[in-house]
Parts: sequence; structure tokens; C-alpha cells
Amino acid sequence: MTINADRPTIRYENVSLLKGGATSYSNASNNASSIKLVPLVQDFSFNFNTKTEDILTLGNKFYSKRINRYDVDVNLDVTLFETFEDMFSGFFSGNALLDDLNKDASFYFLVGKKKNFDNFSDADETINFGNAFIENFSLSQSKNQFLSSKYSYSCSNVNAEELVSNDIANPAIDLTGTQLQNLTSTLPDVQSLLDSQSNLQDKAFPAYKTNVSISGIQSQDIFLVKPDMVQDFNLSIPFDRKKIFKIGKKYPIQRRFVDTTEASISISCITSEFVLNGSDSNLKSFLTQNDSYVINLNFLSEGSQSQNFEISAARLNSNSQSASLSQDLNGSFSFDFNPFDFKRL
Repeated sequence: MTINADRPTIRYENVSLLKGGATSYSNASNNASSIKLVPLVQDFSFNFNTKTEDILTLGNKFYSKRINRYDVDVNLDVTLFETFEDMFSGFFSGNALLDDLNKDASFYFLVGKKKNFDNFSDADETINFGNAFIENFSLSQSKNQFLSSKYSYSCSNVNAEELVSNDIANPAIDLTGTQLQNLTSTLPDVQSLLDSQSNLQDKAFPAYKTNVSISGIQSQDIFLVKPDMVQDFNLSIPFDRKKIFKIGKKYPIQRRFVDTTEASISISCITSEFVLNGSDSNLKSFLTQNDSYVINLNFLSEGSQSQNFEISAARLNSNSQSASLSQDLNGSFSFDFNPFDFKRL
């Protein structure tokens, strides 16, 4: 195979994420004052699968026409170092999850294609996502790592556009009305927002300032072992949704949140000692006691800002212990809980 060394390649060195307000198809949520710059984004990805529908007619054995369906799910994933600001507030408010989890938002990824440049030019591009509903949130951290989150959304539309001015097409579709895409978004001065960012390192939450504690409601221990020296954790909150369709509409008019699933958290630690007495030392007694747990997550940023969360009434789902030659005994625990039991203190 001949290799063309001069073939141009695209390396997206400068990518900035902007997030609109609480309603995707709204001028008020997508103007310069409502669109926010999301800091510390590490990566993003998106994908979708098109769907086709066979049209049959009387007297024919096979379909006479195949057309595209409009209810395509555009899956968008964003990973960032968590700051508990604009992204997190999209589904969390005050001390608990939002009462109304049926809001959508628009996202704008500004991509600077110029290599070795740290500013945006007239040739920059945007990749935009409309009607983005939160589908899953995960929060994780390992030793020697910053606190990281992954946000997963399902969207109704995606478009790409060259950025020649601050006015671009809003990717959102009027789901409950005409189902047209006919609004304009006004982006803020992104370069000014980037230049005004300072001390981003102070917003990050390092592992050495994180504390995770597990306590049984009826017993201070966890079954069989005493957890110590937490190595990592992963919290996941799914937001299952049901598409709502209506006669005369091409797109689903709503992706309604269905509160039927459980959130989960898995924690790995180095086991220091076993529980040798009481109900937590015997599986039969433990199951009879039917205990649940309180899990506290305490984070402190480099800038000394604290964030404290509590999971109440968590149920032990699995407990596994393993050891290898010349290795420490490692324990892994998994808990299930109601998403609305995840609260800020």
C-alpha cells in the first residue's frame, strides 16, 4: 500500500464545550447569556444508528418502498473532571435530584482545527446536539486520580456548521409543536470565556482529599470484613426514559423519565481484618438481619471547596474478596440504592 505522507489529517487540538439552558427549543435558553462554557472536559463521543421502515402495498409480496424513520437516538457521551457546576446542575439542584427530570438541553462543541494555535478563528467548526436528555450519570475516582464524571445523553438531532459568526442554527427540534428546526442560537464570545478562565486546577478534586465511608444502619460493619484503605469507587445513576409518540408527529414528543431503576455504587478496598463476631460474621444471620447501609462521599477540591454527599438505605448487592501470591487481600463491594436517596449534605 502506498503511503501519502502529504495527505492532510484533522487533529482536533482545541475543543470547547458549551451548554445551553434548561430547555433545548427555546431562544431564552440559547442566547449568549444563557449558554455556559463547561471547563475541564476530557473527551466526548457520539454515535447513532439510522432506522428504516418498509412500506407495503396491497397485492405485493415485498415492500415497495423503504424510508428512513425519524426517531433516531443520537447518543452523546461527555467525560470531564467533575466540578459540580453547570453539567451537574442539569439534573441536580440544591440537595437532591431535580423534581422535573424531563428537561432537555442543547450542546455546542467548538472545534479549532488549526494546529499549534490556542485560539479560535473564522475557520473553526461547531458540532451541535439538540434535545439532549440525560440518560446516565457516573462518578468515579481511583487512587492518584482526579474525580471524574461521565454524562450520557440521548438527543434527537445533530448538525455540523462552520463558525463564521456568533449566530448559528439551534440543533433543537420543536418536539411538542411543529417539529421543525427553525431557531437560531447566539453563542457567547468563546475566546473571552477561555481567556478569563483561571486557576482551573483549584476546581479539581484529588483522590488524596477524598473520603469514602460505609456504615450499616443496624451495625457499624459491613458483612464479613471491615473495609479500609479505599482504592477506587464508581457511582452510576441511570435515568431510564420512555419515548412518547403522538399521531401526526414524526419525532417522539417526549423522552419521559421513568423512575423504575436503581442506582449503584461499587467500591474496592484493601481488606485489613475480618468481622469475627455478631450478625456480620455469619451469612445466615446477616441475611436474617436484613441490614442496609449509609455511604458518605466527602470531596475537597484543590481550592478547598468541599462537596459532601450521602447515600441512605443502600443495599449490599455483592461482596467479593481475592488475594494473589505476595499481594494484599482486596475486597470489592457493590450496592444498589434509589437515585433519590443520593443527596448533598
